[in-house]
Amino acid sequence: MAAAGGIGYLKDLVRRWTGRATTHAQRMAEADLAQHQGLAGRHFSLGSRPVLRWIKGNGRDDAVTRTAIAQATRLFGDKVDYCLCTHDIAPERARDILSWSLLPVEWWPIGPDDNPALADLLAAADCPPEHFGYWWKWFPERVRPGAPEWILDGDMVVTAKPPWFEHWLAGEDPLRVAQDDKEGPHIYGRYFELVDRKLALYSGIVSLPPGLRYMDTMSAILHQLPLDDGHDGRRDMCEQGVVAACFQRLGALPIPLNEFPFGRAVQPELDFGQSGDIGRAWAYHFGLSFRRDNPHFHRLTESGTLFSCPEPDAVMRANWLGNIGQWGIPGWSSAHPITRLILRHALAQPCREVLELGTSRGRLSAILAGSGFRVVTVDRVDRGARQNLAGLDVEVVVAEAVGFLAQARETHGLIVMDLHGNSPRDWARYAQPLMGRLKPGGTMLINNAVLDRIPEWREENGVQWFLSQLPKGWQARVDDSAIPGLAIVTRP
Repeated sequence: MAAAGGIGYLKDLVRRWTGRATTHAQRMAEADLAQHQGLAGRHFSLGSRPVLRWIKGNGRDDAVTRTAIAQATRLFGDKVDYCLCTHDIAPERARDILSWSLLPVEWWPIGPDDNPALADLLAAADCPPEHFGYWWKWFPERVRPGAPEWILDGDMVVTAKPPWFEHWLAGEDPLRVAQDDKEGPHIYGRYFELVDRKLALYSGIVSLPPGLRYMDTMSAILHQLPLDDGHDGRRDMCEQGVVAACFQRLGALPIPLNEFPFGRAVQPELDFGQSGDIGRAWAYHFGLSFRRDNPHFHRLTESGTLFSCPEPDAVMRANWLGNIGQWGIPGWSSAHPITRLILRHALAQPCREVLELGTSRGRLSAILAGSGFRVVTVDRVDRGARQNLAGLDVEVVVAEAVGFLAQARETHGLIVMDLHGNSPRDWARYAQPLMGRLKPGGTMLINNAVLDRIPEWREENGVQWFLSQLPKGWQARVDDSAIPGLAIVTRP
């Protein structure tokens, strides 16, 4: 180790002597870019951190799903990651469902291609995608195959950690599936004979260990006993039977109904199963909320058991678009104080059209668009921004920032900049192209103005270098009321 460290030190000295030294920020940016270049599929799926995943269709349970995600992000924090899979949900509606989240959430609109094997089996039963219904829960098979994963319906709200949570978090817990020990065999459709009624599994929460794949087993069941021609997954109960039989064969442990009770919209009381309520509930399944209003959900919200909050502001509504953990290098997103500082200074400008440099997943773009700005945003990689911002007054451009600035002809009255790489050498590249794109009388808001005050980023003092060499007549000041500080630059 000492020899390797010595070689690394000598290489760093050589880079410095030859003028090719890279800063900490540049190395992080290069590592981040390398993760995305040539990537097939979603970057999110390559992660190893535990993940909670919900499926949401075009039902009436938006409020339940919004609460479920809000409550989970406050209960589990950044110990896990979060994913919302949706089908037939418009971007504006998805953003509203995610608006109470405290932490980043991956939004994954699903289609048949997300689980081709299952889509083919349904097609063989003359079941088109518009009839998949309950089967959409299994698209994709796993959102993150190498990690512990919960699969939840959009009408399920977790209010406490189950007793085995820490083992699941560490990837050491077995497969677990929800149990319904009260309903009869009719809930399994024509697959009831394949289901062990002592286990009484049903298609509720599924808690998966890392690496477990279930589609081969599910496919085997559907080949053993194919679906009837004209199968309609919106109404037929066969999905429940296939899923129960599948996870039964894989050795699932049941999650008792007294721990994860039903709050069915058509029943006057919560259903804790045959044992009744013995004080062990850590989650609730608000059944039939996708079809009608659910009084159990409202009652538990009013009692404070379920999370609720006033309508959040533009900054809080965009929490789900943060870029940390599995979406990039930790700490890649700006904190709330500097984000609010940027927004305050942007709103103080007369211009309502803005060029943003540094899109990431679209968080600041969404905040600006939600505050009345028309946004053109530029980043060298699309981390889902086009999808996440669809329907907003935002144009997403995938390009390297300096190249875009050098080639573009349009000028802008307001430019907001948050790039990773803020050494003097970086800013020597940015300076002329950037100044050339600012209209006379326009303003630039530059994040990371005093980033070098943080010891880890002491080399990142390029914004100060840029401010020191501005042409005559240009005005600049630094607002350091929130670190890493904001430079406000005005062209005459």
